[in-house]
Parts: sequence; structure tokens; C-alpha cells
Amino acid sequence: MSEPVDDRPADARHLIGSFIGMIGMACVLFVILASGLVAPWWAVALMTVVWLVAFVVGTRWFMTHPWRVAALPFVLLAVWIAAVAAGGAFLGWSA
Repeated sequence: MSEPVDDRPADARHLIGSFIGMIGMACVLFVILASGLVAPWWAVALMTVVWLVAFVVGTRWFMTHPWRVAALPFVLLAVWIAAVAAGGAFLGWSA
């Protein structure tokens, strides 16, 4: 005799951290692109590349490490703050 088949969809509650993280990633991208008002184009381009790398890492971690994905926007925001502060202090960036 065969086992009964369970046709219920898988529970996605354990992935809530991944969804929160990806929403945060979208918010951080907006902040990075808006920093063109303060930073030169090459710095915005470099920060966008860093964001893209983090986005790829987040998509790779989406199913296996959801709470790491949730932490990615905070890490990127800290990197952005440090980059803009260092640019303002050492490279003379200003609005």
C-alpha cells in the first residue's frame, strides 16, 4: 500500500526573514541611488555594484538562511553611511 499524498502547500512562515530582508534591500537601493545628490557618480556606481553583490548573496541565501537575508540591509546601510561619511570627511563631498 502507498502512503497518502499531502497536497497542502509548504509553510512559508519560516521565510519571513527573507521577505523582510528583500524589502529592506529595495529600500537601501533607493537610498544608494539617491545619494547621487551628495556623492559623485563613480561612488554611486561602486555602491550600486556592492548592492548588486549583496542582492545576489541574498537570493542565494533566500531559502536556506532567511535571517541572514534580513540582516543584509542593515549591513549595507552601515556601509553606505561609512562611505558617505568618509567621502564627506576625506574627499570633500557635499550637497
